[in-house]
Amino acid sequence: MGTQVKHSHLVAQIKAGKINDAVIKALVKNAQQSMIRLERGLFLRISEEGSGFFIFQYIHFGKSRRMTLGTYGKRPDAMPLVDARAALAEARALVNSDKDPLVERHRAQRSDFKTVDDLAQDWLSEISKDLKHPRIPLRVYTQEIKPRLGRLQLNDVSGLDIRDTLDFVKRRKKAPRPTIVNDTLTFLKQLFDHGITLGVINNNPASAFKAKHAGGTEKSRTRNPTIEEWKTIFSVMRTHQVHFSRENYLAVALLLVLGCRKGEIIELRWDEMDLNKKVWFLSKEKSKNGYALDIPLPPLVIEWLEELKTRSNMSEYVFPSRRASKRRGYISDDTLNHALTNLFGKKTGKLNSSTGDVLGKAEIGYFVIHDIRRSTRTIMSKNKVRAEVAEKAINHVKKGVEGIYNRDTFFEERVEAHGVMAELVGGIV
Repeated sequence: MGTQVKHSHLVAQIKAGKINDAVIKALVKNAQQSMIRLERGLFLRISEEGSGFFIFQYIHFGKSRRMTLGTYGKRPDAMPLVDARAALAEARALVNSDKDPLVERHRAQRSDFKTVDDLAQDWLSEISKDLKHPRIPLRVYTQEIKPRLGRLQLNDVSGLDIRDTLDFVKRRKKAPRPTIVNDTLTFLKQLFDHGITLGVINNNPASAFKAKHAGGTEKSRTRNPTIEEWKTIFSVMRTHQVHFSRENYLAVALLLVLGCRKGEIIELRWDEMDLNKKVWFLSKEKSKNGYALDIPLPPLVIEWLEELKTRSNMSEYVFPSRRASKRRGYISDDTLNHALTNLFGKKTGKLNSSTGDVLGKAEIGYFVIHDIRRSTRTIMSKNKVRAEVAEKAINHVKKGVEGIYNRDTFFEERVEAHGVMAELVGGIV
């Protein structure tokens, strides 16, 4: 039987209702390019190369549409007739409910979010575009949320899992850290809200939780070590220099004299300073509050920076990373925090303190790196630095007065203010 005759014979069988896999297999094997109607809405398209494809043809909002259901063949890689009819029934049901099967297929292929971690990676990527410090939610997710929830299926997460995660954070922190627990809850809510926005989940399992379920109401910190305490603190740090490196030691000294924020110091690059002019040009992009500032560098600070330049071994950063890192070239956000916490005898991450509470034994009350800036402000005031100059020296801009502050405002006064700090600190460092 000739090819054309054989093809016509097979098509006639289909028109007569004799549709089965044997007939379809013969049509495909015959390899004549064609589009054959099998039943209402279902077609068999045979390509020039001799492959068969099941096609669904339908009308959606007045427009004719076609969708490939699958390639004809045996399971599991291809689709026999019975599977094509099942796929056809599903597609017809979508059309009957005013949905476009092609659009729904695209949505299903696009949604790769199966676990909490799948959603979290997309959420972290999105917020990194808008946040000035995206490392904070990344750190909280990685350390506090992912260990408990990361592998769970999105639709399986319940309020019990949220409570378990918050309890995990509370137990993990030896010292009371309500801020971290509250941050964990805040980011959990944002994470699952992101899932609702994308349509991959229908409810937020963290939405009903309040601060009372997490770390409670946070009290404003008031700790600000005095200059007398700093004499003891630096002495203890020198005594335990094996556990508190020279680089960490000078970083703390810089924070105290300059009154800058930790993130601004650890990200500092050499090309952001002019050591000859004795100025650090802090850009608005690097400044936590978004305001640029020209920071005067006292001679003592220049000496410390010259030492750090030697120690940085040609790095572009003042405090280069001490471990190989693909993400950044400077030290970790936690480096200074952990070094100080260690001297208070507290556990850092998975490690127990290597020194015990040597600061506590020296009668130094607990404080954190963030408290140093407050200490700078207080010491300046006690040494007769005008309030507006001291506020500008630590780059603290009050609402309502932003317009009068330029990056060089009170520069000469700040030269003197930082000089006062350098003189006081220089005697004890």
